[in-house]
Amino acid sequence: MILVTALLTAVSGYAAGVTLLRSSEDEPRPATGTELMSTGEGQGEAASGKAPQISVDGRHLVFQSRADLAAATPLHPRSGGDRWRVYGRDRTTGAVTLLSDPRSDASDPRISADGRVVTYHRGGTPAPKGGAAGSAAGTVVVDRSVSGKGELDRPGNVLATDLAEAPGPVPASFPELCERDCGPRLSHDGTSVVYPSVLSPVSPALVLTAAAAGEPAAVAGDLVDVNALAGREGGFGPDDEPVTVTVGTRSAASGGGDGDLTGEPRLQQRKSGAFRAGAKKCDASGACRTTVTFDPARCAEESVIWNRLDTRGSTPAGRSSVGLLARCAGEAPAPDCPAAPKAGHLADLPLRRGELRSSPASGQLLDAGSVVPGRPLLVMVSARGLTGRVSYGSQDCAAVRLVEPDAKLRERAREAGAANPAPLGSGSVLDGSDTGTLYFLLDPGAGPDGHMPDDPAAALLTYAARVVLTPASGTGASGDGFSLTVRAVRQVVEMRRDVKAGAGFVPGPASLVSVVAGDDASSPRTVDGTRPALSGDGRTVAFTAYGLDPSAPRAGAVVAARFTDEGRHLGSRTVSGPVAAGTTADSAAVSSDGRTVAFVRRPDPPVPGEAAQVLVTDERGEGTRTMSTNSSGAPGNADSTRPVLSPDGRVVGFASTATNLEGGTPPSGLQLYVRAVASHDSVVRLAALGEAKDADRSAAAFDAGGGVAAFTTAEPLVGNDANEQPDVYAHAVAGRLAVEPAALDFGTFAGTSTTGTAMPLRITNTGPGPVTVDSVTSAAPFVHRGSCVGRRIPAGEVCTAVVSFVPRVPGRYAGTLDVKARTALGATALTAGLDLVAVVEKEPARSGDTGEDDSGGDSAGTTDGGPAPGRSDEPPPTEPGTAVVGVSPSVARPGQVLRVQGSGFTPGDRATLTWGTAGPVQQAVVTPEGTLTVYIPVGRQERMGPGSVTVSNERGELLAYTGFLVAPTSR
Repeated sequence: MILVTALLTAVSGYAAGVTLLRSSEDEPRPATGTELMSTGEGQGEAASGKAPQISVDGRHLVFQSRADLAAATPLHPRSGGDRWRVYGRDRTTGAVTLLSDPRSDASDPRISADGRVVTYHRGGTPAPKGGAAGSAAGTVVVDRSVSGKGELDRPGNVLATDLAEAPGPVPASFPELCERDCGPRLSHDGTSVVYPSVLSPVSPALVLTAAAAGEPAAVAGDLVDVNALAGREGGFGPDDEPVTVTVGTRSAASGGGDGDLTGEPRLQQRKSGAFRAGAKKCDASGACRTTVTFDPARCAEESVIWNRLDTRGSTPAGRSSVGLLARCAGEAPAPDCPAAPKAGHLADLPLRRGELRSSPASGQLLDAGSVVPGRPLLVMVSARGLTGRVSYGSQDCAAVRLVEPDAKLRERAREAGAANPAPLGSGSVLDGSDTGTLYFLLDPGAGPDGHMPDDPAAALLTYAARVVLTPASGTGASGDGFSLTVRAVRQVVEMRRDVKAGAGFVPGPASLVSVVAGDDASSPRTVDGTRPALSGDGRTVAFTAYGLDPSAPRAGAVVAARFTDEGRHLGSRTVSGPVAAGTTADSAAVSSDGRTVAFVRRPDPPVPGEAAQVLVTDERGEGTRTMSTNSSGAPGNADSTRPVLSPDGRVVGFASTATNLEGGTPPSGLQLYVRAVASHDSVVRLAALGEAKDADRSAAAFDAGGGVAAFTTAEPLVGNDANEQPDVYAHAVAGRLAVEPAALDFGTFAGTSTTGTAMPLRITNTGPGPVTVDSVTSAAPFVHRGSCVGRRIPAGEVCTAVVSFVPRVPGRYAGTLDVKARTALGATALTAGLDLVAVVEKEPARSGDTGEDDSGGDSAGTTDGGPAPGRSDEPPPTEPGTAVVGVSPSVARPGQVLRVQGSGFTPGDRATLTWGTAGPVQQAVVTPEGTLTVYIPVGRQERMGPGSVTVSNERGELLAYTGFLVAPTSR
C-alpha cells in the first residue's frame, strides 16, 4: 500500500459542484436548539448520515454519509457511487468538506478539540481487473491545517497519512480483520491515535521456507510437515535416521535485504526430545535460517509428534510461529478429547468452506486461515475424491476438533454448497464420492501462555490437526490424508503518537496498549484487547480485555492503561470490577482527564430477566454507580448500551430499549438518553435511535460540557427532514434548575439585635446540560450574597450562596428568593425559588422604658413581607471573596472528619461555619494572623454528592465558601 499523502495547491481542477470554503469573517448562522447536520453545503434537505463526532469547542462536526454532498473539496474530488464518505461541517459558517477518498469506504470518524485533525477507518478495496492490486484497510489521519495558520481545509494545506504504512508495526496491523469497533480514537490535541489491531503468528512481511534436501519450498498453512519434506508419507519408524530441516526467513518486500528478520528461535516443547533446534545463522544479504532436527526414535512411544518453532525478539518485519509435524508408521490413535459442544451451540457459529491443496513443505493441506480467540467457527470439507478409513489426531482438541452438527447446521452447509452435508467422523469409510462432509470446530485458546514483556507475538499459537486415511475393506487409501492448520490471531490495541512538534501529523512507531501486569508486577503480559477509548489528554486508554482470568477466558473486563505525555506505559488497572464467568464488561468511554470511565456490564451468556446496564466509575474502579436507572433508582428493564461521556466527565449518554426509565407512556425501540453523572435525578430522552442493529457504536457525542449532543436518528426533529432515513443532528441539551433547601426558616429571635444569622442555599443543576444563572433576587429584609450570578453551572454541580437576616424590628417576616437561569444556546429559560421565613419577638419593657421603639421601624410588627430593616451604625459589610477557605480531603467518605483551613479573615472575628446538606453550624474565633482551623464530621448517613462549607461573620455576611464531594465508601 502506498502512503496516502495529499498536499493540494488548487481546487479548480475538481469536479463540477465544488464550493469554496467560507471564511470566518462571514456572518455566522444563528444558533438554534436543534440543527440538521447531514446536508450538503447550502442545501436544506436531509441526505442521511451517521456516526457524528463534535469538537470540544462545539464548532466543528464530522460524520459519515453515502450521499455525494455538495462540499468544498480540497482533499478529494466528488465521486458517484454509494461508498461511505467522511464529511466535516463548520457549525458556524455551514461549510462542508469531503475529508475521505470516495473510492473506498470510510467510517468511524473522530475529531480533535479544535477541529483541525480528523481520523477515520478506511475500508479495503478489491483488486480491479488488469492485475492491479487493491488496497488494504487502514487508519487515516487528516491534518486540515498543516501550517497551523488560517482556515481549515485551505487548498495546499491538507495532509493525509495512512497508518498502515507507518514505521515500526508491533508486530503487524491487519485492520481488515477487526470485526468489532475498528475505528480509531483521537486525543483532543490531535497528537495521539489508538485503534484495534490484530497480531498474527506470521507477519505479512515475512516469508518462511523449509527444506530437508534440495531447494527450499514455501511454507503453506504455517506448518512444516517433516514427512512431506523427507518423502516419508507412510510414516517414520523408530529405527530411521534423524532428519534435519532448514527453516529460512526473508523479507517479502526486498528478498532478504532488511537484516535480521527472525529474532531468536526456540521450540515450544524443548523437553520432548523428538525435535531439536539449532542456532540461527544469517548471510551477508540478511536472510536468516535455522535447523530443526527430528529424531524418529520417539516413534516407539508416539504416533504423531507435534511441536512449534517460535521466533522471538524485535525485528523490522515481525515475528513468526510455525507448527512442526512428524508422523510415525501405523494408525493414529483417536485423540483424547473432552465432550464436544452441544449441537445447538454449533448451529449458530460462522461456517467456512475449506479446500484442500498441496505444498512441498506441508504436503496435502487444509489452511483454515486466521481465527480470533474467543470467536469459534466451523470449517466444512467435502469428502469427494478421498478414499480410505478416517482416523484423526489433534495437537489441541480445544483448538481443532472433528464435530457432528445438527440438522440446522447441515441445512446451512447445503446452502453454502455442500453436495452431501451428512457429517463424517473418525472411523468413517470414504469411497471417493460425495459420501459426506467433515466438520472441524476451530476455537483456539484465548489466553497467553507465558510472560513476554518484549514479545507479544510469543503468546500467539499455530495449531494443527491431521486426518489420516488408511486402507479399508473394499477400498484403498488416496494418499495418507491431510493436515489442517489454524493461526490463532489476537486482537490488541495499538497507539501511535505524533513525533514531530508543530503542524502535520508524522506518526511514530506503534506501541502496544493491551498489556497488563502478570502474577507479579515484573511480568507484564499481552491480553486480547478491543473497543478502545482515549482520554482527551492522550494519557489514558480504556479498552475491553479478554483473558485476564484463565478460569473465565470469555469474560470481558474494562482496563484503564495510563501513559506519560511521552507515551511511556505507567501501568494498567481493571476498573469494571472482578472478572467472573457469566458476566462481561465492555464498551468503555473515558473523560478528557481519564478520571471518569463509563462502560457496559451484561450477563454473558444472556440470562432472561437480566439486562445490560451502563455504569460509571473512577480511574481506580471505585465509586461505581449505575446510570441506566429511573428516578427511583431502579435499573432499566432491557438492555442499555453504547455509553458516551462528555469531555468533562459530567454527562453520560447511552442507548436503551428499557421501558421504565421515564414516566408516562413507555417508548418503543432504541432510545437515546442523557443524564448528569453526579446527579440522582432521572434521565432525559433526546431521540429515537431506530433498530438496535443499525445504531452507531456510540449513542452520541458531546462538546466540552455536554451542552450540545450530536447523534443519529431517523426521527425527524426539523421540518426539512422528510427522507425517513437516519440523519445527523446537533441538539442543545437543557439543564434543570433546583434550589435547595425548599425553604429557609431562620427561626425566632428573642428581641432585636445587630447580630444576624446566615444560612446557605444551593443552586443546583441536576443536568444533563449546563445552565447559566442570570439573576438571584431576595425579598427584603433578607439579603442574598454570593457569586452565582453570571456563573455557568455544569451538569450535576452546585453553586453555594448565603442568605442572611438581621433581627432589627419585631415582627414576622416572609418572602421568597427567586433564581433565573438559561440553558445552552439560550434556548430555554428556567426559574426556581425558595421561601424565606423569620420571626423577631418584641423585647419585654424594662423599668424606665417608655415602650417606644427608637429604631425607626414599626413597633407594632408587620404582615408577611416584613418591615424595612432598621438603620445601623455598623460599618458597611465587606465584599465576599477577600477571605479564602479550603477543605481536606476534597473527596470525603461517610464517617470521616474534614479539616477546614481559612486565611484572610479579620483577626478576632467570630466566624460561623455551615456545611453539608443538613446545615450543621460551628463557630470559630479567627486568630491574630487572620486564619482559622476547624474540624467537622461527615455523617455516616450524609447524602452522597457535592457539599459545601460556608463561612459568615456575626452580621450574617458571607465571607468565604468552598465545595467538597461526599463519595460512597470504597469497596
